[in-house]
Amino acid sequence: MSDEGTEVGTSPLDGLWAVQRADAQLADARARRAALDEGGTLRAEVEAARAAAAEAAARLREAQAALRDHELQLAGTEARYKKAEGDLYGGRVSNPKELASLQDDIASLSRARDRLEDTILELLEQVEALKRLDAARLAALRELEQRLSAHLTEFETARDRLDAEIALRSAQRAERASIVDPRLLKKYESIAAQEAGIGMVAIVGGHCGGCRNDVPAQFVSRIRLGRVVTCERCHRILYLNGAD
Repeated sequence: MSDEGTEVGTSPLDGLWAVQRADAQLADARARRAALDEGGTLRAEVEAARAAAAEAAARLREAQAALRDHELQLAGTEARYKKAEGDLYGGRVSNPKELASLQDDIASLSRARDRLEDTILELLEQVEALKRLDAARLAALRELEQRLSAHLTEFETARDRLDAEIALRSAQRAERASIVDPRLLKKYESIAAQEAGIGMVAIVGGHCGGCRNDVPAQFVSRIRLGRVVTCERCHRILYLNGAD
């Protein structure tokens, strides 16, 4: 242990202890503020869900466009088939070659119609499946957006509360520091900067509250006299809080 020869009285030490407590409370509030979840993970999930929903919607539009195109092709094929069938059986054509050509056209159109009908049936099934996929992905996106919105509301409430607490504790710290001897405050702040923000610790059960090193009785006596005593091991200023 080490101590300074200048007696400062108990009031400055009490005032400095008040500063240390204010610093601890301020550090805790800042740590809680930094630990707030701004929704980064949920935002990423929403973006992924939005991309998935957009992909499903695009696939559905493509399938619906293909279905409309094939339905138009089928309508055109049906019209040509009916015309060729009317020409074949209407008595307008009597030339054997023309009749044979019409029969070939009808057979070709019939095959094309069958293929189009099969494709349309496949596309109808595909469209229905894509509608279900589109609805499911859109619902998933909406659910995630609602979760994100609720989370952001909670985050903003907590952020504002902690920002107000930090401002209040900063003002309290400044007020408490203003009554501490500037040299003592500078010494404390220098130690705190090197010791994880803790420049002063209480003696607890005869031990340094920072590093648990033993505090000899003679040093306790010096502290009672108002001397500034620092721990030889962790170099923090020691405070007698009535435990010894």
